[in-house]
Amino acid sequence: MDLHFGDSKPTDEERAAIDGLLGPPESSWEGAARDEMTAADLRWARGGREARARRDLLLPGLHAVNDRIGWISEGALDYLCRRLTVPPAEAYGVATFYAMFSVKPRPATVLHVCTDLACAAAGAAELCAGVEARLGPGSGVGVERGPCLGLCERAPAVLAVRAGDPVRTAVSAPTTVARAAEAASAPGSAPEEPPAAFAVPQAGDPSLVLLSRVGVVDP
Repeated sequence: MDLHFGDSKPTDEERAAIDGLLGPPESSWEGAARDEMTAADLRWARGGREARARRDLLLPGLHAVNDRIGWISEGALDYLCRRLTVPPAEAYGVATFYAMFSVKPRPATVLHVCTDLACAAAGAAELCAGVEARLGPGSGVGVERGPCLGLCERAPAVLAVRAGDPVRTAVSAPTTVARAAEAASAPGSAPEEPPAAFAVPQAGDPSLVLLSRVGVVDP
């Protein structure tokens, strides 16, 4: 027995986000309006190998909705499933696995604060409390504690995301309460600090073997 979302429908903006990735639906089986149904729609539905070949677009599709809207509604998830012939339960499992996605309404701007081991040791808990106090409930910014942002050598780290078309992001690492709040207030408005300024401590050590090219060769 699969998961179903009842009569939930995607908004026009959610449809646009998904159709922008997949192209417009070719039949009512894929989500086209009923008044656009063709005679072929009444006789057959696309499936099998052709449908399975598009399942790798599930994650990009979830990104497209989450980036544009800020979260993934039941209507958007159902529409994406119809477009890709993916069981809703499978798509829901993917959408709820990744911490950057949300299946519940949230502000358009979210500040993701890393609370993994390196950031926790560098004061992530105090950073969260300070940012929440500084921004306040009326700021329109959601503060979410999350897993590793891939910036362990620059802890503590935050990622600010403002949903829209296009989505805007800002990274601050290592950060402070003031810098994190600034990143959340205007993601994408200022250039990020070059990672080279925070190279790993081993960079340039001539005695290294496996890591001898760290900070030297551009991957």
